[in-house]
Amino acid sequence: MSDKDLLVVISEMLRKQDQQAEKLDEHSRILNQHTEILKETNETLKNFVDISVQQFQQQQKFNEHFLNRLDQVTEQFSINFERQDAFNERSLAQADKQNEFNERFLSKLDEISKKP
Repeated sequence: MSDKDLLVVISEMLRKQDQQAEKLDEHSRILNQHTEILKETNETLKNFVDISVQQFQQQQKFNEHFLNRLDQVTEQFSINFERQDAFNERSLAQADKQNEFNERFLSKLDEISKKP
């Protein structure tokens, strides 16, 4: 092989090496873009998870408050039911006494009306 042929081969090799370097540069640029996109996506996902955790904690606090309030309302209903039940029993007892009085009163009226 002559020097000229050798120079042509070396020149061709250098040209191909330059082409490969350009391809590698383009791939590096694409990989850098993808890396940036992944970093942004990661940051967005971190923010989403942080917000989701905060919302979950807020919902949990609300649920606990709601359940506590529900327990209080249930307790109040129970107290009111017991009071209403006691009042109803007293009212029924009073009604029974009134009925007994009315029956005795009517009985006496009947006795009086039957006397000559």
